[in-house]
Amino acid sequence: MDIKHRILKEAGIMFSRYGIKSVTMEYIANELGISKRTIYEKFNDKDELIMQAVEEGSKSHKKMCFDIINKSNNIVDAMFKITKLNSRVFQKINPLFFEDLKKYYPQINNKIAEKGSIRDYSLSGSLLNRGMEEGIIRNDLNIEVVNIFIHKCIDIVNSNEFAEINKEDIRNSVFIPYLVGVSTDKGRKLIETQLNNF
Repeated sequence: MDIKHRILKEAGIMFSRYGIKSVTMEYIANELGISKRTIYEKFNDKDELIMQAVEEGSKSHKKMCFDIINKSNNIVDAMFKITKLNSRVFQKINPLFFEDLKKYYPQINNKIAEKGSIRDYSLSGSLLNRGMEEGIIRNDLNIEVVNIFIHKCIDIVNSNEFAEINKEDIRNSVFIPYLVGVSTDKGRKLIETQLNNF
């Protein structure tokens, strides 16, 4: 692992564990046993380091998700496995990370929320297209519209209005009914089986 990749990986872990504001460039350098100058040779400033660390984390997470899709029996199986993975990942992230992003780095926060390199819709699009091929997702639907709507729902449930609502209630009241609605009879049976074992 080269030094740039090591800095990105370790800084990303520190930001998610302690929040962004409290993790200084000096702290990162001390933890890695390198000089601050070494970090600044690879990154112009902390903003650039944060952005690239988020991009690196996103790339790694997407790879794990696509690995799950490729190894799953069907897309319903994959969706529930990815849900469990996301739950484990987010439990490890200090809420300060998201608070600091919104408060001190709004431009980075906005870039993460926008459709683009980090949020590219390709994962959900891949699941939906494969689901249609498997006869799990209805073939009379416009998959692009279904995909966009899912992401708009994610934006809504991530808003302050839903902050105090249990994530399980949101899943059971929003995402599962929507998934059932876009599924065939075969898909609905698979969803029911997964829910009974979830």
